[in-house]
Formats: sequence, structure tokens, C-alpha cells
Amino acid sequence: MAKMITGTAYYASVTEPNTNFEPVWSINVCDLDEESMKTVVEDGLILKPANDKHPTDYVVIKQKVNNPKGGRFNAPVVMDAAKEPWDERKIGNGSKVRVLYNPRAWTYAGKEGVTADLKKVMVTDLIPYADASGTDEFDVEEGGYTIPSQPKDAFAS
Repeated sequence: MAKMITGTAYYASVTEPNTNFEPVWSINVCDLDEESMKTVVEDGLILKPANDKHPTDYVVIKQKVNNPKGGRFNAPVVMDAAKEPWDERKIGNGSKVRVLYNPRAWTYAGKEGVTADLKKVMVTDLIPYADASGTDEFDVEEGGYTIPSQPKDAFAS
């Protein structure tokens, strides 16, 4: 059964998978509200402690790209606060999000636990992603974001 949590996104790789190791879509969620913290604890997910890159305890929600049978898992659905499809922009650290996941028990090499398979992300307040040069990749306005000034062609590649 799918569960929803609300918090602040860090290191979101939800529009493109993180390929540093095994390809995964993932998002670290900090600043969990009281109800979200209760949900995470009840599901038995691992809460990682705050550190110099995460201001509060956080949970990692992820979905592998490749399944063991040679196929691919579905990418997470990403949408804006109006439930409109996301335009593939990267989500910067500090963005406010709602995340839908499926808790799943696992057993491997004599160990067991619970993981959270990422299903959907709703961005409710976007913090622009800044690349290494410090520039963002889209138009920004105070308190949120705007659609880029150039309209998208639905058939463009």
C-alpha cells in the first residue's frame, strides 16, 4: 500500500537516474512533518542522522532503474503543485516535496529490512537547482518558479 510523506528534498535524482553506482531514481527527504515521521517509523524505514549535507534526520526513497529480469522499472511520476506533469528540470536542495512510496520488505545474504520504492514526487515549492557554476537552469520568481518563457513543442525531441 502506497504511503505519502512531506518534507524537504535533498539530492533529488527523480528526472534522471543517479548513475554513480547502480542506476536509481532517488530522493532524500529531510524536515519530515510529524505525520510523515510517524509513517516512516511505522514502516520500519531507516532514518539517517543529520549531517553537514542534511540539516535534519532524513529518509532515502529510491527505485532501481533495472529490474532483475532484464527489464526496467517505471520512472517515478513527477508533478508540480497543480498536479501538472513536471518539465524535467532538476530539483534543487531545499525544495518542498510530497513523496509517494511503497514500503517493501527485503532479505539478502541473511539480512533483512524494509526499503521504500519511489513512485511519485510532487514539488510544492521549488528551490532552483544550481550547477557547479552557481547558475540555475530556469526562470525563477520569489516564492516559487515560473514556466520558462519559451513554450515547449510537444513533438520536439
